[in-house]
Amino acid sequence: MPPTESVALVGRKRHLDHLLTDAHRALEGGSRAVLLCGDAGIGKSRLLAEYLDRTPMARKALGACLELGTEGVALAPFTALLRQLLRTDDGPLEEAAEIVRLLPGLGETAPIPPVHDEHGRARLFEAVLTFLEERSRPDGLALAVEDLHWSDASTRDLLVFLLRNFHAVPLHLVISVRTDDLHRTHPLRSLLPELERLPRVTRLDLEPLSRQEVAEQAAALGGSLSSGDLDLLHERSGGNPLFVESFLGTGGAEGGVPEGPRELLMRHVEPLPATARKVLGLAALAGDRVGHTLLADVAERSGIDEDDLDEALRQAVDARLITATDTGYVFRHALLAEAVKNDLLPGQRVRAHRRYTEALATGVAGLSRSETVARLAHHAYAAHDHARALVASWEAAERALASAAHPEYLELLERVLELWESVPDAAERLGLDRGALLLRVCLAAQVAGELRRAAEHATDGLADLDSADDPQTAARLLVARARAYKDLGRSAALDDLRAATGMLPEDHPEQALIGAAMASALMLQGFDEEAEEVSRTAIETARGVGDRASEADALVTLGSLLGVTGSDESVEMLREGIRIARDSGEVQVELRGLNNLAHNLHLRLEPEGALELAREVLDRCADLGILRSQGGFHANGVAIYLIALGRVSEAQRVLETHPEVGDLAAARRQVIIAQIHAIRGDWDACEKALGEFTRLLPRDRSSALEYVSHYYGWLGLLLDGPGERWAEAARLAFEAEADIGLISEGRAGFQGTPAWAELVARLRRRDLPQDAELAEELAVLLWRRVERADWPSAPSARLGRHMARGWLETDPARALVHWEHALALAVEAGPGKLFEASRGAFWALLALGDLDRARTMVERARELNGEAEFGGRDHVDGMSSALAGTRPAPTTLPAGLTPREAEVLIQVAKGLSNRQVGEALFISAKTVSVHVTNLMAKLEVDNRTAAVARARELGFGLG
Repeated sequence: MPPTESVALVGRKRHLDHLLTDAHRALEGGSRAVLLCGDAGIGKSRLLAEYLDRTPMARKALGACLELGTEGVALAPFTALLRQLLRTDDGPLEEAAEIVRLLPGLGETAPIPPVHDEHGRARLFEAVLTFLEERSRPDGLALAVEDLHWSDASTRDLLVFLLRNFHAVPLHLVISVRTDDLHRTHPLRSLLPELERLPRVTRLDLEPLSRQEVAEQAAALGGSLSSGDLDLLHERSGGNPLFVESFLGTGGAEGGVPEGPRELLMRHVEPLPATARKVLGLAALAGDRVGHTLLADVAERSGIDEDDLDEALRQAVDARLITATDTGYVFRHALLAEAVKNDLLPGQRVRAHRRYTEALATGVAGLSRSETVARLAHHAYAAHDHARALVASWEAAERALASAAHPEYLELLERVLELWESVPDAAERLGLDRGALLLRVCLAAQVAGELRRAAEHATDGLADLDSADDPQTAARLLVARARAYKDLGRSAALDDLRAATGMLPEDHPEQALIGAAMASALMLQGFDEEAEEVSRTAIETARGVGDRASEADALVTLGSLLGVTGSDESVEMLREGIRIARDSGEVQVELRGLNNLAHNLHLRLEPEGALELAREVLDRCADLGILRSQGGFHANGVAIYLIALGRVSEAQRVLETHPEVGDLAAARRQVIIAQIHAIRGDWDACEKALGEFTRLLPRDRSSALEYVSHYYGWLGLLLDGPGERWAEAARLAFEAEADIGLISEGRAGFQGTPAWAELVARLRRRDLPQDAELAEELAVLLWRRVERADWPSAPSARLGRHMARGWLETDPARALVHWEHALALAVEAGPGKLFEASRGAFWALLALGDLDRARTMVERARELNGEAEFGGRDHVDGMSSALAGTRPAPTTLPAGLTPREAEVLIQVAKGLSNRQVGEALFISAKTVSVHVTNLMAKLEVDNRTAAVARARELGFGLG
């Protein structure tokens, strides 16, 4: 960071105080971060330098993002930060050894991991996090990252990860951002608001200097201005400190007004001799800083000898355009470097890039290989030297992969793909054909989370490929596209996988991999029978060819499919798949198996076992070094099982301990958070969390599977929240059915059906005419669901089926039979399900007039609610009120009258009109009329008086 010319820090005392105060808070109470935002030239670098000089932290380090475009060195600012800390480190170096292995340029080059290594990035991020936390103790660590607007995607991802995971450590991070550079599609436009929402992050904006502050800066620079000159200087500089210095350096603000910053800054360059201007132009092509060795080589190739170079550099330094460092030169400001570069004619630029290409191709002393190939790829591409750009981009891509910089790896491979047609012998130079390259691009896109790009590249490759000539490559591209389609929730994945398996001989070793992938896709699409058949075949094929990874994958899928049966076989298959995956290093399959096994135990009504296994997943993440990068996703499962056991406060602590990473995990967490708020009765917070879900996962860009939990979250809010919004809940059911087949297609699983069925029961109990149609329409959908022959047989599924039928039955006697079955199963399921079953049984008993047993259910529900956190107080109070307001009635009513019809008849016997009966029973007059008509039909009479008389004849006491 070059020093500015003004010694005094003008107009920035308040901002400096803010940074220093924030640093003291971090030193005393845990990490904090500041986003230092402002226009170019506003003084961010000057303020950062002052802060680092005065910071209360014992250690400090600075890293800057470099403007090199696609070919830039990934994670450059963090590489610089870590290198500085390692250089002064006097502590144990265990973590440093991991950093050296993962980050290029800090030591021995790490072996390049497999393209599909999805956890290398997580391990890298955790290693950096642990290293920085350790170096912050006990006396504090100040980190500065400059020019985030130039950052690569991996730098941004790592920064977000660190900000979400730094907690109780004395660490202060200051990040500078040039906000006037953030065009509409710039990635920071959406990222900055996300960062500002984090609890320990603040934003500090640098405003233009006031008129008085401009006067102070002018005085500090040795200028003495009249009032009129000061007004003119303030107006034309816009209060920008860099422009104030530039105006004063060119004789003041009077005279012609430059068209913009470039023209203003170039006023300092134009008076220089031709050779000095040429050297500055060469230097600017390297960015805002360049090493002396590289610049000298480029200058020599451009016809400038050593003496002339030294003289030119001295003139540029004296003109205060660049500053000399220990190893090279830095422009006074990035804007100046940009102005000089933009002033070059097209031919001058191409020639200069060519000279850089030639110099870098032969190697530059003091420049790491990673930085050399990154710069070579950049300059060769700009010089239209396609052959060198191709090879350099390929090597730069491999080095990005070694650093787990997956977004940059993908972009560099796409650059190689772009250059392929321009280099006739590209295949010989790289040692692979275009089909193999496209496969790498597809895999890179998948690992980087760019699923649509993965599918597009695979489609491009298939369009250019004759599958008859090269069926293996065609099949591999189809599988790559199918994996992308599967993760996007698109059924076209199955078409691709079926096509791929048909292209290869039955005994081809890759048939096992295709079969395992197809089984998983079939399961996700709900084709369980075919998924089971395909997975069994894939297991046999994998064992025949020794493909342990595919065997594990297929075993986990088959065990998950059979989990709905509650069989021991499914448990054994999952455990075997997990063991094989662990032995063969298939981490993703192993974790999937552990999660599915936990769900399997949940289906078997073993909630404590499911919770224990979910915790084991977190322990395994810790063993793998990916706990803080992926633990948030798996912590969601732990929280779900804890909530089911009524341990809500513990679930909340788990979520707070393991921050989520990624929109999908964060969105799913919002549903869990909404559930916690609902249990505690904070309905506003509940609704806010569900709204956050849709912000993170917009419906038009998310799969049906991802939206299941969102619909159930809203159902919970509408069922138990304020206002008895049950009609709205019914309409939500129809919307969810139309959107994703939530009920009829069973994507939500059998465990969600009872919630919709309870909605039907509530609508019926409310007995409003406008609810009747909604209730019956929804009931039809749900009866079709619960009566399906393929309803699972696992204990949890049987429990859910009995509960759903209990709510749906209109005959309370038949409903009670189902509730008695449910109560017996719920004892094993845990207090939550037992509470729900007790509630359902209560309403059936109440309808039957069995008040003593109904009272027992109220007491059981009250006891369960006192033992655990279910948010069931309103339910218990409602049951108590209903019990207290019930009029005693005969156990068996005459003529098949229902309890509600009996209540209406009692009021009719008093001589009340339909309107008065409705007011007494809190139902509409129209509903009373329906009940009167029904009861007269059952009593075989044609008027109200006769109905009362007939009831008395049958022994029905009417008072």
